[in-house]
Amino acid sequence: MAGDVVLKSEKRSGFLQRSRIDIMACILENSNDRSRKTRLIYRCNLSLSQFNVYKDCLVETGLLEVARRGDGVEIFGTTDKGKEFLSDYRKIKSVMDEMRL
Repeated sequence: MAGDVVLKSEKRSGFLQRSRIDIMACILENSNDRSRKTRLIYRCNLSLSQFNVYKDCLVETGLLEVARRGDGVEIFGTTDKGKEFLSDYRKIKSVMDEMRL
């Protein structure tokens, strides 16, 4: 059907691709308990360069905050605005799952 919007990620090689919003939500979800970069990269299955792109975007938009410990290690935390984003994301995802899109 020409002109239809595809909302579901395309499958390629048997793997379902995540959207950018899914990746951002994953980072925010795993930053709720204040996390180190390595943990976020591992839990969200990202490369360092991918993580840095998303981190910069999330920090610039005020969804993620970065603090440094005394030893220089960066600690990431989800801001209140980021928690609102996650809440809205879950609602939208729930509706889309019900629609089976």
